[in-house]
Amino acid sequence: MAHDVFISHSAKDKVTADAVCAMLESEGIRCWIAPRDVLPSMEWGEAIIDAIEECRMMVLVFTANANASPQIRREVERAVNRGVAILPVRIEDVLPGKGLEYFIGNVHWLDALNPPLEAHLKSLAGTIKIVLARTVPGAPPKPVEGEKQLPASGQRSGEGAPGSGRGRESAPRRFWSTRTWTWAAGTVSVLLLGAVFIGVHFTSHSVATNPPAGAPAPVGAPNPVFTPSPAGGPVGPEASPLPAPATIPAVPKTAKPAAKAPEAAAGNGTLPATMRDIQDELSSIGTVNFTIFGKDTANGSPYQNATINQISDVVADAAQCRVSYHWKVWRNGTSVTDKNSWFLLHDVTRVLVEPLNQYASHANVAAGHPNLVATSTAPPLTALVVQMPSWFNEFPFTNKASADRAAEAVTQAVRLCGGHLAN
Repeated sequence: MAHDVFISHSAKDKVTADAVCAMLESEGIRCWIAPRDVLPSMEWGEAIIDAIEECRMMVLVFTANANASPQIRREVERAVNRGVAILPVRIEDVLPGKGLEYFIGNVHWLDALNPPLEAHLKSLAGTIKIVLARTVPGAPPKPVEGEKQLPASGQRSGEGAPGSGRGRESAPRRFWSTRTWTWAAGTVSVLLLGAVFIGVHFTSHSVATNPPAGAPAPVGAPNPVFTPSPAGGPVGPEASPLPAPATIPAVPKTAKPAAKAPEAAAGNGTLPATMRDIQDELSSIGTVNFTIFGKDTANGSPYQNATINQISDVVADAAQCRVSYHWKVWRNGTSVTDKNSWFLLHDVTRVLVEPLNQYASHANVAAGHPNLVATSTAPPLTALVVQMPSWFNEFPFTNKASADRAAEAVTQAVRLCGGHLAN
């Protein structure tokens, strides 16, 4: 059966997957779903592979069951390898494990967490129609001149060769020729040599321009505190003061781009320009050392947290309205966070700029530690808080003007992406 969409789902979520299939087909979208479309006497694995290769798009019904399913990971991997567009529909409030995140970590999601499900499925159908209208099914790749094409599964060598007029048509080529592999290996070698040369050049330049030994390190800007998060724990200690800041490891500084003029943060009214502003402002955060001072109101004891935050690999994707980055945190010499973080702009409900110590106190309350109150930070920092329905990202800035520009750019991008802010 010819189909547009392959529906990938865990067998434990069959009822939900059938509802997705029914809605899409009621909108004229041709679907393939197991076990309904597995032909009698056909092997299950062969049917899945054929269906993925013949579809134009995969809809992943994403739940905790799907997240834990090795079969789902194999289907997604196959779709990625075949260049099939994947649209995950998140039915439950879970994030993909490492096995799936590798393939779909940078893919736009459709959240269907809040009832009624039917409204979300109608939106899904509309999105799929738009995507299908913009894409044309690609023809199988042609063999390289002079290169033999591998026979299809179950086909004898020489049978059904293209243009022979006999037998069935051979399957599309799935493997590179020796010539193609040789060319690719040569290209990769050249690129690696260039990367090594550039790395050596800039490393030597950085060493030459570093301050002399013993000079105070310059203060950078902090990376986000993705709170509340059980892995990171409270911003303040439970009761007693923590180890001295001297135990914090040295972290290389990141060069900051020049400050923007205030009018530049508006992004000229276009989404791509606004997303570039967001990427520039968040990339300027780099690495920062700071100390949070506070007190435990339960017993009156003071505390201080010597912290290093680092943000890198910022990508503001206008096509997906998605901002992603890598976030590391050291607290009193101990690594507490090292992860990839992201947020979708149309899911943002609030954008707030406030002193970091004020944010830290709120974060402690959210983490279940209302007795830990942050009184100040050194140096004084400003927090940009980007809030979603169930979590929020926080980006501390040493320069309030930069935080304000970033907030303005995020606010405009949310509106351009169709989101609605409460503030």
